[in-house]
Amino acid sequence: MEIAEGLKQIRKMLGLSQEKMAGNVLTKSYYSKIERREFEIKACDLVAILKLHDIKPSEFFSMMEKKMKQSKYDYYIDILRKSYYRNDLNTIQRIINNLKEEKQDRKTKSLLAHAILLKTNLEGNIYQISTSQKNFIKKLIFDVDNWDKYSLRLFSMAMNLFEINEMNTIVQSILDKYKRSKDDNFSKFVPAILVNFLDYSFGSGNEDTKIIRQAIDQLKRAETIPQNCFTLIMGKYYESLWNKDYRNAQKIIDFLHQIGMNDFVAKMHKNKK
Repeated sequence: MEIAEGLKQIRKMLGLSQEKMAGNVLTKSYYSKIERREFEIKACDLVAILKLHDIKPSEFFSMMEKKMKQSKYDYYIDILRKSYYRNDLNTIQRIINNLKEEKQDRKTKSLLAHAILLKTNLEGNIYQISTSQKNFIKKLIFDVDNWDKYSLRLFSMAMNLFEINEMNTIVQSILDKYKRSKDDNFSKFVPAILVNFLDYSFGSGNEDTKIIRQAIDQLKRAETIPQNCFTLIMGKYYESLWNKDYRNAQKIIDFLHQIGMNDFVAKMHKNKK
């Protein structure tokens, strides 16, 4: 992706006019010609515009690199995830507005549902979500014969919309399939689902000890390779809560703080002794 296209995408995502995007750095006329690739932007002006909108240059170029490799769906999911952990409601709302204007295919609807869930979670209104929105999200999850990355990722975020017994049944079916599946595209989403399931279970007092134990054991059985590090850490964390080893659970929380995962830790369930 070229710098001009990257600036244009960020501007649209922020819901800004060209004049507001350029700020006091460049004139609207000059900036518009940059987006049209008639002029090239100077490095100092690029940095100044990014700073104006609280965007680090490293994040901008990382986004450009990812966009070259990602689909639109993965690109939006990446931005939504970062916005959620930064409590950035404005960006999430702008994405919702943008998605409503796009062609409503399954991927776009899935992204829209994902964004709505993140927004209501941040606002603390997840239990006040409308019946029509609930039905819209549940229909997207179960509108296919087999689990795929869209339904798995959406279910991972939508657990609060289900009754405990209903959620336990769904997670059990995912675990059963996971044990038999050789599909990497399915398997790579399961750890995130189990982490969210366990977090919700400990927070809501889920009494189905059998499935909670299965979920913990499945996380702990992940292959001990670098890319599974987070899965193994979270398996150990929830096992510590399960065993009421709160001292060890706190050590894991402290470690996550030390490596800079403060925003993630803030949203984790923690034992209140």
